[in-house]
Amino acid sequence: MKNYLFFILVLLLTGFSACSDDGPAEETVGAGELPVITWQMASGRFHIQAGESLQLVPDVEHLDETSVYVWTIGDKVVGHDNYYTFTTDKAGEYYVKVTVTNRYGQVEDEVKITVTEVPEAGLPDIPEMGDWQFPWTEINVALGRTIKVKAYMTGSTEEVAEVFVASEEGRHVITLRHPVEGKQQELVVNVCPPAGTYRRTASGQAMVNRIYEYMPAPGHQVNGYLITGENFSADCTHEQACDIVLEQFSNKWSVSLGGQGGYLIAGFDHSVRAGGADYDLCIKGNPFSYQSEPGIIWVSQDDNGDGLPNDQWFELAGSEYGSENETLEYAITYYRPEKAKSAVGWRDCLNETGYIPYMSYWNPSAYYWQPWITGTEHTYFGSRLRNRATYEDGYSEMPPYDWGYADNLNDVQDGPAGKMGYYKIANARTWDGQLANLEYIDFVKVQTAQTGSTPNLGEISTEVYYISDYHLE
Repeated sequence: MKNYLFFILVLLLTGFSACSDDGPAEETVGAGELPVITWQMASGRFHIQAGESLQLVPDVEHLDETSVYVWTIGDKVVGHDNYYTFTTDKAGEYYVKVTVTNRYGQVEDEVKITVTEVPEAGLPDIPEMGDWQFPWTEINVALGRTIKVKAYMTGSTEEVAEVFVASEEGRHVITLRHPVEGKQQELVVNVCPPAGTYRRTASGQAMVNRIYEYMPAPGHQVNGYLITGENFSADCTHEQACDIVLEQFSNKWSVSLGGQGGYLIAGFDHSVRAGGADYDLCIKGNPFSYQSEPGIIWVSQDDNGDGLPNDQWFELAGSEYGSENETLEYAITYYRPEKAKSAVGWRDCLNETGYIPYMSYWNPSAYYWQPWITGTEHTYFGSRLRNRATYEDGYSEMPPYDWGYADNLNDVQDGPAGKMGYYKIANARTWDGQLANLEYIDFVKVQTAQTGSTPNLGEISTEVYYISDYHLE
């Protein structure tokens, strides 16, 4: 999620000097050089839960032998050190002011700390193991391609899979058998004419013209946001949600994909050609210097020509593809909480578990579960990037990866569509890591790629504002 209230409090005057870690340091200052207060933390507004501690450490320039610190909350003086540790058991908004003096005068600066209550519902139980799951039961594949048919078993790393070579057009049935229970599942692969048969060459509008699926994982922005209001009503259907997402894109407003695995699928009114060394796709997110929430990008061709994204997907390889920082063929299952205002538990195919935290400050909705996602659990399939988020003294940092991901600061640059991320179809890979060599694509999927959260920013959740054809911008 993104903290839209965060901003950097910087009071810039003149002069340059250093501040001692242990207290005021003597230095030579010129006439009229008042203290200058800056903050290493990325924001002058902080959010913690009741009972947590937050250490405030300003950087102060132009200190001298007369310098004094005074920390106050309201009319009460609470400290005189060059730092202040704030803690309280009571929820509310607190304003902490620091006043620093030197021989020329004094300067004040203030930070806002919002303290939220610890959720009363507690953490729900996470089931030990679920049934086997399948990303699809029927799929379309162009003649000559190869696809891996796989079952995912929540809580188990055992693989049930088969590689299928699309060497003959027509309908083919593959049967997978459960290694323990003995049951079986039939999966259909429709082998279509060669790639390019249904390519649409006419140029259309730059932006995607349809949202086919909006399936966010649980998260505290996916069904509304305290600042911008509710995005989706309590009885919103999936079709209505997709229309709302497209409207958001038209206005270049964001939608959240929620936690790990949450995704949206969009399509163009034409086939987007692969530009070789050039970029092909524009995807805008909202990464900050202290917060990137990388999303993996997938692309697909309309292999059977029906205009629907029911065909083979290819991952756009980023900087971590094939490294220890990425887990391919990953699945994660979320469990609908029974209690209101409760965290959402999850278990994945690596038998790891965790929670999407409930954060009433950012979104006081009773549930972070979408009305169009039915059932008591839901599984997402894709790839996972290693979580590198850190949290210390009330400050969260979610660093970007080198390149190749949506909502990732290192991908942001100026281009024909403005300041956003730009991506190449040439980076598309097949399931076994080979270059897909796609000449065009019709559909694009963006998917949150990290599990993890921090106490003040919540879960890592990719945001998307806009998707378009680079060649038409």
